Amino acid sequence: MNREFVVGLFGLECTSPSRANTFSESLLFFFVTSWLGEGDITVRVCGIVGSPRRKGNVDLLVSRVLEGARSQGAKIHTIYLNDLSIKPCQSCGVDPFPKFCLFNDDMKVIYEALQSCDVVVLGSPVYFDTVSAQTKLMIDRSNCLMPYVKQPDGTFGFERRIKKRKKGVFVAVSGADQELNTILTTVRGFFNWANIELFETIQYAHDDNQLGGVKGNKEVMNRAFEIGVRLTK
Repeated sequence: MNREFVVGLFGLECTSPSRANTFSESLLFFFVTSWLGEGDITVRVCGIVGSPRRKGNVDLLVSRVLEGARSQGAKIHTIYLNDLSIKPCQSCGVDPFPKFCLFNDDMKVIYEALQSCDVVVLGSPVYFDTVSAQTKLMIDRSNCLMPYVKQPDGTFGFERRIKKRKKGVFVAVSGADQELNTILTTVRGFFNWANIELFETIQYAHDDNQLGGVKGNKEVMNRAFEIGVRLTK
């Protein structure tokens, strides 16, 4: 995928970070100029943090996985969903091709990441047995990554728009007595639509209310780092 294609597909008008009009344009400029190198075979790992709490457990665990990947030479980048302005899916039923959605908002940062990365590390707290609101907004707006459309033979079926297969890690932070069954159903659905193979799941279940308390759990932090290392193999 070259720079000119990305500029055209995602409507990126800025040519330098200083000319970017929005936070999302700045992130897209990063992808176009730094993340996407012509002929570059470096593994690209994108962390997507669905928690609103910076330096909280979700943030720290996603970052730890990325650190493991970077130790093996991978390029890493983190997207904080709470910083993005994403409109809820309106179930419009319109095929947005060649775009991924009719709305022009910060979801284009997610679409580009899913197009260009080799690994996705998604993290979310467990809220009411499912993902956070920030994460759910992103997932719902991924509906047209595999829309139900009319085929050339007149039949209807799902069409996968993101062709690149990726590895995926899911990080879930929950209370001590919560289970992962329901949240994993949601995440597996998103991973399927985004063409991501679930490589590993990390659950940190705790009963304290300390911001970033996972730092004191060496076993979980070390496992997250080791998963990052293995992602690059």
